[in-house]
Amino acid sequence: MGISSKGSDCSDSPHGSTQNSISEYFKQWMQNTIHPSEAAKVILHAVTSDNPDFRYAAGKDAMMTLESRKSMSDREFHDMIKKQINL
Repeated sequence: MGISSKGSDCSDSPHGSTQNSISEYFKQWMQNTIHPSEAAKVILHAVTSDNPDFRYAAGKDAMMTLESRKSMSDREFHDMIKKQINL
């Protein structure tokens, strides 16, 4: 998934600040993604497992997010995501 700012001047839009916040979040997020080989290892484990789990996490950020989610209400998790995106 790519985020492009070509031809999208949102400074006059009522949603401009939201779009800018999300764009900045994804720029930072893309710099911290795991290497594709790490995701491939998780996928290989899932498809070769005799008793696969319903869901797998790949990467420390995914693991931390899932662990945090376990102890939060839906509202708290939603608020955490909004704070991370600076909304």
